[in-house]
Amino acid sequence: MQTASVREFKIHATKYLGSKEEVVVTRYGKPIAVVTPVEDKSAGSILLELRSVLKDAGVTKKEALKALDNVRREVYGRRSS
Repeated sequence: MQTASVREFKIHATKYLGSKEEVVVTRYGKPIAVVTPVEDKSAGSILLELRSVLKDAGVTKKEALKALDNVRREVYGRRSS
């Protein structure tokens, strides 16, 4: 993991974004952001990562499944029985 001040990150953004390594951006020596590269991942691994985000946000299993079904319908259309 790399660390860069806001100023350094702005000046060398292309270098940091091209490194495919996380970068902690700091202001006055204190972390203010983490820039994480996006990797080509499967739908399953992305959903597993979302699990912790949903849990931290207080989303119930029922709410998550309903939202996922709504997205599925929007992307793939209605289920054929």
